[in-house]
Order: sequence, then structure tokens, then C-alpha cells
Amino acid sequence: MPEGVIVVTGGGTGIGAATVRQLASAGYTVVATGRRQEPLSALVEECGCLAFVGDVADSSDNVRLARFVDEQVPPLVGLVNAAGVMLTKSVAETSLAEWSRVIQVNLTGAFDVTRNLLPALRRAGGAIVMVSSVAADRVPTGAAAYAVAKAGLSMLGNVVAMEEGRGERPVRCNIVNPGWTRTEMADAEMDEFGEVAGLSREAAYREVSKLVPLGRPAKAEEVAAVIVFLLSDGASYVNGATVAVDGAHRLVDAGSLPIDYNVTTRFLA
Repeated sequence: MPEGVIVVTGGGTGIGAATVRQLASAGYTVVATGRRQEPLSALVEECGCLAFVGDVADSSDNVRLARFVDEQVPPLVGLVNAAGVMLTKSVAETSLAEWSRVIQVNLTGAFDVTRNLLPALRRAGGAIVMVSSVAADRVPTGAAAYAVAKAGLSMLGNVVAMEEGRGERPVRCNIVNPGWTRTEMADAEMDEFGEVAGLSREAAYREVSKLVPLGRPAKAEEVAAVIVFLLSDGASYVNGATVAVDGAHRLVDAGSLPIDYNVTTRFLA
């Protein structure tokens, strides 16, 4: 059975909660963090994890988190930065306060949690996973602050991989880029989109994922499985990697979509 503590920020819901469940099932001592007590308490009841109520955007909470982790008997061997917020506005529509909040939670919060937990991670060696997004390297419509924050988070992961991957007990760092994934946050987005487009939530999910080669959004558990692998000894030589979990959506060439390839192939033949 694995020995060690793994911290999962944003652990109360979505990809974070799915990751907590899988890590706990694998035998790790998991600290799930989040701003709301209720979903964390439900996870404690479900899988026996430890709960820490705190906001990654609050530096004093991150200091308290580091102290809490230091009090645990197993060493800290992993960190998953999964906390995030979404804002569906363009640059012109986004206020400075909204911009600051999205950057603070999605990027600065991950930086602050990481820097506070690095001393403990260095003692035993371990791994970090930054939960970024395909929006980090593709320009989404109407999600300016979110995309910029996720791009910064991806680069933060690369920097940490370079800086901490040396020494007798290296700390690896990798990035996971989910595409459309069924989570509570995505449900809210689909409801918002559906209200404008006259679609149900399910129809909205189908609409946004219709160009995904696998033909559907991901399940949170599918993204979590990749995160758990990157934290494991099976990924011991994986450092500074970016893993897309998007059903190959990133490979679709929008410019080729109007072409009927069956017709084109027959014509060329």
C-alpha cells in the first residue's frame, strides 16, 4: 500500500474530488482542500480522506495548510493543484476585480500553495500535478481571464519541473490539460450556454463536444486517472510533461471541417 500524504486543492468537487477518491482507494493519505465544508465532509464520510477548509487565494490559509500537512505522520509525497474558477467574459467585458479574482485563484493560488508545500515535498521527494486546461494553448471564445490564468499555470508547472527536478530527492511536476469534462463547474457553464442557445444541459454538452473525435465530454474520473498515474512511481521519469485529456479535440483542424472527405477522396481517386 502506498505511504505518504497527497494534497488535492479544489478537492471538494469535480476533477479534484474524483482524484481524491482514486488516491484514497489506492491507499494514500489524502488531504482534500476547498472553501466549503459540506462537500469536503461528504468526501471524508465516503472515502476516509482528511479535510482542510481554506481558500487558495488566501495566503494565510495556505500557511495553515502547510502546518496541517506537517502534523501528519506520513511524509508529503504529492500535490494536485486543481482549485479553479471560471469566468465566461471577453477582455472588454471583464472588470479588473473579476480579472484579479480569476488570476488569484487559478494561478497565484497554485503558486502560493506550491511554494508553501515545497519544503515538505523536498524532504521525501514526490510529484506535483497542475490541473490546467486545453484553454491554456487554444483561444476559447469568451473566457479571457480563465485562458490567461491557465496558460500561466502551465508555465508555472514547467518552471517547477526545471527547478525542482534535480537533487537526491527530486520533485517532479507535470501538467494535465482537460478538455470538456463533466463537473459541477461545467454543468453551470452548460446551463448558462443552454439558456442563451435554447438547449438543455445534455444538448449543450453534445453541442460543445460535437467536434471531439471521441464524440463526448470526459468524465471527471477519466481525468483523475491520468493525474493519479502522474503522481505514481510508474511515472517516475515523467517530468515537465503536458498531457491533454481532451479526446483529441486539439487535433481537429477547423479549416478542414467544411470539406467532405469521402467526396474529396473519390474525386482524387
